[in-house]
Amino acid sequence: MEGMNGMKNKLLMILLCGVLLIGLTGCGNKESKNSSSSGATFDYSKTITNSENIGKNADVKVILNEDIKPKAYEGVTFTGDTGDLNEADVKSANINWVVLAEDDKSYMLTTVKAASDTFRLEGPDGYNNGVQAMNAYCAKYYSVEINGKKYVARALNMNDIEAYYKDKTDTWKQETLGFEGYNKSGIEATKYEYYPSLYTKETGSNMGGNLGVSETPDNYEPFNDSYKSDGTSTSKYLNTYYYANKNQIKDNYTNEKAYNVIFNSGSYFVATRYVAFYDSKMSSFEIQKGTRNTPNYVKFGMRMVTGEGISGGSLMESNKNFDFHRYLYSTRPVVVIPKSEINL
Repeated sequence: MEGMNGMKNKLLMILLCGVLLIGLTGCGNKESKNSSSSGATFDYSKTITNSENIGKNADVKVILNEDIKPKAYEGVTFTGDTGDLNEADVKSANINWVVLAEDDKSYMLTTVKAASDTFRLEGPDGYNNGVQAMNAYCAKYYSVEINGKKYVARALNMNDIEAYYKDKTDTWKQETLGFEGYNKSGIEATKYEYYPSLYTKETGSNMGGNLGVSETPDNYEPFNDSYKSDGTSTSKYLNTYYYANKNQIKDNYTNEKAYNVIFNSGSYFVATRYVAFYDSKMSSFEIQKGTRNTPNYVKFGMRMVTGEGISGGSLMESNKNFDFHRYLYSTRPVVVIPKSEINL
């Protein structure tokens, strides 16, 4: 019995020492460990769509985030001062920020204008690496520091834009916008063969992936794996493309100030990939005929905001492994900050 009591006392002493050590060093405390980086997240389900704070200026300090040092991205060319994201002489600029969105605990901020530097995305690797590269660029040059805490920026994506949709259903995109193939598997066609390698990891590819179209597989590291071919014709690609002009978007927006922040600030890439087997509405001839002309290939591209509205640029087609397409645009930084850290 004494042996058992002695063992218990020893265990108790070890536990007490461990608790004291953690209290003194901060070891094992996730909050303490991550206090210098962004722990703030945005809950889209709790977006305050009628917020009066949208568009208000926010005074935050931009820092150069030295933690971001990715390798080169195939298919992505940085222009302006950005170099390869490892240029030591690039200077962070303190620029004007405004509130883009608000949930119950945080503000999502964005810059008044899109970034001054641009990206040229090209081919399957532009598709594979575009979102990573945009997020890494924003994280490096547009992260902010408040009260000694670093909040890491990323690039604006379609989740941020669609947070303010009155009608978020597929029906709006299929019927109102006329993209009846949106969020549906592909149609039978002859040349659905090649695809960017990252697509195998995406939800809807029917290849076992669960990656969202605005997500990346490994944070900021590149995915330089070009394209693949399944060697057969397939109709299993999931269509994630639709186009909407500014008037259609405005009619479907819950907050005019948020609409103005997003759509009246120039043209820029949106950090979201898409797949399209129909990338246009039905033509008058097709409407008259009652059926669509069947395309013989699918397109893989990147979303963008332009002076006309929401569209996308095709970077690769499934029926060829040459003559890839390229687009040149800037991107739009966003950063999420706890409300307790900002006075508007």
